[in-house]
Amino acid sequence: MEVKSLDGPSELLFVLGDSPRNRILDFLLGELDYDYTLKEIAQKSRVGYATIKRIWHEFIAANLVKPTRKIGKAIFYTYNQDSRNGKAMKKFYFDILFESIEEGKNKRQKRPEFKNEKKKLLAC
Repeated sequence: MEVKSLDGPSELLFVLGDSPRNRILDFLLGELDYDYTLKEIAQKSRVGYATIKRIWHEFIAANLVKPTRKIGKAIFYTYNQDSRNGKAMKKFYFDILFESIEEGKNKRQKRPEFKNEKKKLLAC
């Protein structure tokens, strides 16, 4: 099962906390097959451009992102699924995501029974 696009934050932010680094990771992992400029990443991940400029070198140093192409001055980046760190983070991300889906299924299956509803059904 492949997730093509996520609207809004995923379970990753609930597990790791809502920080600029985690928002960037959440966005990049939700959009694996695409490349973006830093400006686009800032807008779509709801992180300030100055913050991204300040911490982006950490993503590059950790081999989590890689440049894909350059158009004029704009450099496009994508999530690095081939690096060791990239693979580990992707696995962690999808484990969290699928676990939350499973928990959601279990909660729907184990719907609590309300006494008033039961009485109404018996009265009919």
